[in-house]
Amino acid sequence: MKNLTLLSLLLIAELCYGQTNYYTFNTNDSLYNEKQVQELFKAALKSIPNQYILEPTIYHRIIKSDSIINYTAFHAEKTVSTNNESRFEFTFKQDSVFLLLNKKLPGFILKDVKDNEYSSKQLIGKPALLNYWAIYCKPCIAEMPELNGLKEKYGDKMNFIALTENTCQDDNLIGFLEKHPFNFHIIQNAEGYKKALKINAIPRNIFVDKEGYVRYIQANFPYTAYDSQKGIKEYDNKNYFVRIIERLIKE
Repeated sequence: MKNLTLLSLLLIAELCYGQTNYYTFNTNDSLYNEKQVQELFKAALKSIPNQYILEPTIYHRIIKSDSIINYTAFHAEKTVSTNNESRFEFTFKQDSVFLLLNKKLPGFILKDVKDNEYSSKQLIGKPALLNYWAIYCKPCIAEMPELNGLKEKYGDKMNFIALTENTCQDDNLIGFLEKHPFNFHIIQNAEGYKKALKINAIPRNIFVDKEGYVRYIQANFPYTAYDSQKGIKEYDNKNYFVRIIERLIKE
């Protein structure tokens, strides 16, 4: 028994030793090595105010036989101490929604704004973009026009579903949508489903393939530049959302 345990440990050690670490910022298809991430970290430090520290975080890992894909982000946090310095030391904080990657989307049966029942089974047959948003979420509202553009561009080639915890009865969801048009199929009262997905921050954009498997998870609709004084964002019409959708439609 001891020999078998020792052999197992040796095999695990050999597998781990042979794995190469790669890093993704989940905004494109690029993979980086640690040295490249460190250079990006140094560049990002120059853009934050002195009273902030920058923390490199790994929020999800995909472990393969020959590699480890680390989902990485830089988080800026305000500090009251003048002695704190930003250090290039990774912290692992699992974002629970990313545990859905490459797994079946959890099922749901909910009602839309017209009080019609809608089921996750209706997504099967073509890919889907599920946007989770809420009335109080300013970034959610800000990306609605761009998401509308995706719906106009791809039409019925893809399911476009927007789920919100708000309701028509309690939150005047219909009145809100009259002021902020959103041409996705709007599903209301989805707070329970938000918990089932383990979403801890919104907006979330979840891309599902035609068989119902979660393939990509994103935050906001991506922009290439932002003028904070004018409040103007510049978008790339070949951004990552577009590339994901075209990839899923072709599969």
